[in-house]
Amino acid sequence: MYRLVFAIFFGLLLLTGQAEAQRRNSAPRKTLITPKKKAPTPAKPAAGAPAGIKADSVKQQAPALAAPAADTTVADTTMPSAISANGDTLTEAAYEAKLPVEKADSIHAYKITIEDISYLSVCPGTNVTIPFKAEGPFDEDNTYIVHIIDATGKSVPISLPVKKSPAKAVIPSYKVGGEVYRLQIVSSIPVVKSQEVPLRLLQAPAAKIDLIDGTQTVRIMPGQEAHLRVNLTGAAPWSFRLSDSTTVLQTLSNPHYITVKPTDVKAYRVTGVSNACGSGTTSGEAIVNVNNNPEPKLELKEIEKIAKLCAGVPFQVPFNATGKYKEGNKFIVQIAERGGSFKNVSTPDSSGYITTQIPDSYKPGEYRLRVTSTAPYLVSQIANISIVSPTVATLQKDSLRLGENESGQLTVKFTGGGPWFVLLSDGTYENNIQESPHKIKVKPFYDTNYQITSAGGLCGVGKFSGSAKVTVKSPPASITLDRLPQNMACAGSTIEIPYKTEGRYNPNNKFTVQMTDKSGRFVSLPTTVTPTAMQVKLAAAAPGDTSKIQKIRIVSSSPAVSSAIEELEIIAPDKAVAEVSGKGTISAGRSTRIQLRFKNGLPPWSFTLSDGTAINGTFLNPYLISVSPATSTEYTISSLKSGCGTGTGRGAAMVTVEN
Repeated sequence: MYRLVFAIFFGLLLLTGQAEAQRRNSAPRKTLITPKKKAPTPAKPAAGAPAGIKADSVKQQAPALAAPAADTTVADTTMPSAISANGDTLTEAAYEAKLPVEKADSIHAYKITIEDISYLSVCPGTNVTIPFKAEGPFDEDNTYIVHIIDATGKSVPISLPVKKSPAKAVIPSYKVGGEVYRLQIVSSIPVVKSQEVPLRLLQAPAAKIDLIDGTQTVRIMPGQEAHLRVNLTGAAPWSFRLSDSTTVLQTLSNPHYITVKPTDVKAYRVTGVSNACGSGTTSGEAIVNVNNNPEPKLELKEIEKIAKLCAGVPFQVPFNATGKYKEGNKFIVQIAERGGSFKNVSTPDSSGYITTQIPDSYKPGEYRLRVTSTAPYLVSQIANISIVSPTVATLQKDSLRLGENESGQLTVKFTGGGPWFVLLSDGTYENNIQESPHKIKVKPFYDTNYQITSAGGLCGVGKFSGSAKVTVKSPPASITLDRLPQNMACAGSTIEIPYKTEGRYNPNNKFTVQMTDKSGRFVSLPTTVTPTAMQVKLAAAAPGDTSKIQKIRIVSSSPAVSSAIEELEIIAPDKAVAEVSGKGTISAGRSTRIQLRFKNGLPPWSFTLSDGTAINGTFLNPYLISVSPATSTEYTISSLKSGCGTGTGRGAAMVTVEN
């Protein structure tokens, strides 16, 4: 019997344990979805939390929210009040758990502006500071980076990220100096770009040396000078040193000329050049040969430069005198006609650089030129030259008739040495003209009489003459006086008259507003003209005048055109008077009306009451105005204006307030 009871009890105990285990295993597993990491947002406790649990206790459970289980399990749908996939619930839960939540940014709320950097002049490879302003709620982790953009649009970052202005950037050393780049600042959270600002990079220097005539070698006698030339590129100023230790600092001259006087043969090179961008490249070599006992030689150089000469105009004769000449030697320039004998046209000179001019007695034509020396007597080779006459330009007497916006051609004939240039009276200019006669294009807007203002050629400004008339067809000129904004005005006041024009007016044209006087004759009024309206000062009223209808019009001087005639009533400038009246008793918070009656002046009337109430421009007379004083108040006029100026007020209105 006991065994049976024990077996039953043990079986019941076993069944109870299995039921409890099944109940626990069948309960659905819950998975908490981790919120995003940005922007914590205030949240409420999750629905379904047991009553009486404090916020502190919820915060203490935050670590469980921040690290979900490794395996992903479907959320418990039987408890919607718990943390779910809903965005608002996630945000609230994240706030309680002190987790960041993404912000909802609007790109329209952000702006980055680079401040003025037009003063910057920088070189490739150097540092530059870029000030900027940022507007908008940028993320606390946001940074700003400077980008450089080349002509192809390629953008390259050139700075480290910074949190605020200014940004310090480094211009890449491989960027080409002398070119214009653009700078831009870009933020990271969110990505916003500033405007693009131009930045011209300075160019690194370069120097090339040669002789003054562009050659690489020259031969001089002992004691003579040689002239070197250093051609510079890059940003000025430059500093450079030659191989003979000659140093030039901060020169702005380009090319830079240097005179040397070596005692023996010497080669000159540029050993170093620099500017604001540092050291640069050098090239070239100039060799000066010094012949201690040479045989004297005399030869012309660069003959093409003296192929055409003008009588009376100085020119330099390029020649080389090498070798050893006797003491007291002189050089002389001579010319001769093709079949004639040579005659001196320069004073004797010992320097080897002769500047002279052809006497005015030599007529234009073909000649021969040479240089001679006196000790010993030597003669250079002969150069064939032409003496040309000064320019004479003549504008042909053409008569052109052009349509509106059409162009035509005028003819100019030239004589004398060319190429030529010509400047016409309307500013039209052409140069390097090689042929005569020459057609020059003109496009006048009005009928124009053309003349030559200046003309010349190889021998400078010459003589010029002639004229040509060009007529331009254009619509007839007309003036429309638009509807006047007012049909009455105060004598002595300034009014504005709108107008329109058609056709073309000459450059010296003037518009004027005219009005009839007592005799009915139109007289001009002081007028200020703008593109759309004319401001006119009306004449003062004559004694005894009160109101008068007068005629008004607009006229032009060139061409002489008149608008239609309009009528305007001119009122004498009587001072306006506003009389205040009224009396009443009201309870607190109620309102009543007082009256203003205007006399004289030109409406509209504008006034201010003693309590500060202001009315701007009324045509009503009398004028009723509601008042609602807090205490008993007497109302008067503080100021009054009308179309004829400042007026005065009189009278008073009394409003009593009962408590």
